[in-house]
Order: sequence, then C-alpha cells, then structure tokens
Amino acid sequence: MNAETRSGAVGSAGPTERRADGVVRLGFADGTEVIVVCEVQNEWSEDKYFRLPGYMTRAFEDHRVPVLLLMLCRTDSLARRFRRGIDMGPGSAVAIATVGPGNIPDLGSEAAPPNAAAAVAAAVMRRQPKDIPVELFVSTLDRWLGTIDPGRAADYAKFLLTTLAKEPATLLEALMKTQARLYHSEYTEELLAKGRDEGALRHARSTLLRMLAADGPVGADRREEIETCSDLSRLDAWITECIRSARS
Repeated sequence: MNAETRSGAVGSAGPTERRADGVVRLGFADGTEVIVVCEVQNEWSEDKYFRLPGYMTRAFEDHRVPVLLLMLCRTDSLARRFRRGIDMGPGSAVAIATVGPGNIPDLGSEAAPPNAAAAVAAAVMRRQPKDIPVELFVSTLDRWLGTIDPGRAADYAKFLLTTLAKEPATLLEALMKTQARLYHSEYTEELLAKGRDEGALRHARSTLLRMLAADGPVGADRREEIETCSDLSRLDAWITECIRSARS
C-alpha cells in the first residue's frame, strides 16, 4: 500500500456551483423538514454519477436538514441503474430514489393522479399508454387540463405535443381543435397570434429587401441579417431609413 500526502483541500479551488433541475424544501406538521434534490435524466452519464454526491453534500451543508435525491428517469432500466446508489467507499454510500415510466400509473387507470400537474407529469413520463386505450389516456389528460387556468393548461399542452408519442400527441391536438374547453381556445388564440406575428415579420422582410434591391444588388451578409431578424420594430426602422434615403 502506498500513501501520498496531499494538501488540506478536499476539492477543486474556488467555489463550485451545483445546479439541479429542481430543489424543493418540504416542511411537515411535526416541524421537521427535508430537502429534495430533483434531477431529470434521459440517459446514463458517468459524469453525473460522480457529481450527484456533491449535490447532496452541498444541500446538506447549506440547509442543515436531511436531503433526499430524487431522479426522474426516461426508462425503467435507467431508473434501476441509478437506484443501486453510489458507492463512495467502505461504509459510505449515497442512496438515490428513482422514478421510471413503470412507476407511473397510466392516465385513465384506477390509480388517478391527485391533480393536473401530476397528470401532466404522468403523461410526460409515460409518453404513451401501456395497458389502456390511447383514446382513454388522451381524454383523461384533456379532462385534467380543463380543470386548471386556461393559460397554464395551454402552456402544458404545447409542451405535451412535443413530448408525447406520435399517436397520443395527434389525438390531443385533434381534441384541442374541437374548442370544447377553455384552454382549447387559449391554445388556438396563441397559435393565431403567433401566425399573425410571423406574417408581419415576413411582410416587413420582403418589403425591405425589395426596397434595397431597387437601388442595386443586396449583399449576402445584409440579406442574411434581414432574413434572420425577428425584431419587427428594427425591421420597421430599417424600412423608414430606406424611405428617408430615397427622399433625400
């Protein structure tokens, strides 16, 4: 066995910030508290494996209450792998609580979520139902979204359309076109507003390019600057500048 004398520093020099996907402080009726450090993980990461203990020790040092590490994993196999914990040496291990799709009941099953946020989380974790018809899965999600603020529900819906598997996403989008719930209208209005904004930008870009082309060829750099500009007020200012130059 070899022994090596090191400095008293136990880590890298300077402050190292630890940022998790979420940190929640829970308080209970008996006065006790616990910090829950939440991480969302899509695939195995060796670097993350060695960083996780640092999240817990930093939270424990700063808050001085018990700390729980919770990982939301994209697959059940990934959840099982992280659930083994982190062996830091003899008699020292970090336990990890993990949740995978298999730990989340299907929407529409007997195990109903407690609220709309939990229903959205279940849909995101599942992406598509396993043991129930996809129509029931989507209609249950739609019903939960209809119970909360329409603006918030519309934001959830936009996220879900990019997260769910193709079939449930298509069905959810079709449901929202029925305008049967308030959040359906909110979602549609946002799309229309976005479409109007995009239309105004396209019109301003094409107008400016035509005005510049009337005075000669438009350089590649200038054309790219205009075609990638998403600030309508700036485009309007450029158009005004062109008009003034033409009059002078």
